[in-house]
Amino acid sequence: MKNTLVSFVFIFAILVANAQQRQEKIGFGIQAGWNMSRISGDTFDGKAGFIGGIHADLPVFGNFHVQPEVNFQQLGGKYKSDAFAIGDIRYRYAELNMNYLSVPVLMKYRFKPLDLDIFVGPQVAFKLRAKNKIGEGETYEARNVKDTDLVGVYGLEYCLRLPDSPVDFVLNARYMTGLTNFANGENPNMPNDSYRNNALAFILGIRF
Repeated sequence: MKNTLVSFVFIFAILVANAQQRQEKIGFGIQAGWNMSRISGDTFDGKAGFIGGIHADLPVFGNFHVQPEVNFQQLGGKYKSDAFAIGDIRYRYAELNMNYLSVPVLMKYRFKPLDLDIFVGPQVAFKLRAKNKIGEGETYEARNVKDTDLVGVYGLEYCLRLPDSPVDFVLNARYMTGLTNFANGENPNMPNDSYRNNALAFILGIRF
């Protein structure tokens, strides 16, 4: 985890230095939104959650930009009927709730006349918390969730520029596809061999 963070910081510093040398505008912003997550396999239904954080928009060359972000993101799923068990007891209403610190690095291509970007890139997510919720509120630690997760991110972003204003509004729609299995696979409460985080997110932000 430490090596991954150092690598992201190093890449970020190089991109900032390159953009400054080119004397192009670097944008910084804050964002928040909603995502619907879906865990692969047949054990879970979808679950709504929050996503929000900060980002930087760094010109690289031509119409290409790089956008590193740091987001707090809620992922998880609702166990389907009779899919969740503790010992011989099966629970009809249960959820797996996971909170992550997500760090995507997005390569963007900008269609300048439209202020529309398409983007794709990797995202490393560091687990902050993972809990199972049973019934109306009983929770316990989900120890079978790994500390890190890797997903691929792709989507569209539209920038609404306001006349005579230093602030732009940003509308962002993205899909996240799990690339690795986030479950240790050692706990009978997760009967499938592999689980991957997938999510559709809609985000609204402001950029300076």
